[in-house]
Amino acid sequence: MKYAIGIDLGGTNLKIGLVNKNGKVIGDKKFPTKGYKGPKPLIDKIVLETEKLIRSAKIDSDDICGIGVGVPGIVDSINGIIYNLTNISGWKNVYLKKELEKRTKLKAYVDNDVNMMAVGELYYGAAKGGKNVVCITLGTGVGGGIIIDGKLYRGSSLAAGEIGHITLNEKGPKCNCGNHGCLEVFVGNQRIIAHAIGGIESGAETSIMKLARGDLKKITPEIISAAALKGDKFAIDVWKRVGECLGIVFAGIINFLNPDMIVIGGGIAKAGDVMFSEMRKTIRKRAFKISVDKARIVQAKLGYNAGIIGAATLPMVEENVL
Repeated sequence: MKYAIGIDLGGTNLKIGLVNKNGKVIGDKKFPTKGYKGPKPLIDKIVLETEKLIRSAKIDSDDICGIGVGVPGIVDSINGIIYNLTNISGWKNVYLKKELEKRTKLKAYVDNDVNMMAVGELYYGAAKGGKNVVCITLGTGVGGGIIIDGKLYRGSSLAAGEIGHITLNEKGPKCNCGNHGCLEVFVGNQRIIAHAIGGIESGAETSIMKLARGDLKKITPEIISAAALKGDKFAIDVWKRVGECLGIVFAGIINFLNPDMIVIGGGIAKAGDVMFSEMRKTIRKRAFKISVDKARIVQAKLGYNAGIIGAATLPMVEENVL
């Protein structure tokens, strides 16, 4: 068995790929999730596209060790049950593992998407060679995956890694989870955009509006980054604030878990040196030196296909292909 199917189920797009045991994607498909109402039509599409990938690759299904599905929500990874997906309506208490195994005749593994990313980075990416690793994705939300002694740590109720919901300021803005002042409300991409817009509306001098062609609705983290790279002081300050918030939480994680490595992925991780420099400075100021000196902070390597590769890696690990 040399291959696995990796499925990255996101709030915007669903990506499916056939991955070999060297971590190479040898065929993939992407399509929007929002056009599918509820689980059934989307599962139908997953099964159909999986079959097409296998046929187009001209390989025998006996050479595929299983299907891995990474989802952005709370999952019973033992039984493959999706309890809830915040950004995809209708996905509550869905027995995805059972349904996929029945219809594809392949073993299926379902887990949180950042757990999948962590396993992928451990075997094929930035965390290769690490033993105790924390992986974090920065985007619309903030997710985490934890590797301890080379194995994925899920916690007693399979819900470990919710780094985005560590409280940074108990009197801060309300988070989608219902709590106040979670890390996610300070560094999620919509909050970063809102912070930039607030500054612009208060009269901040910045080139961001020019790059957004005068339209506040077109401001993105990428535009803020472009302005910062050109030396825009306001944009630089936006990213410094994000870096400081991340640094405060990461310092606590380093003191608590003493990892070899923190791997950072997701769109916001591309913000550049301004954010990373501020983050590292804050970590060094707040964490114990003995722990900081052992913790490498690196960007994820798997990039665009991280979700597919990570999702495919788990069945390969569980089925002793790797």
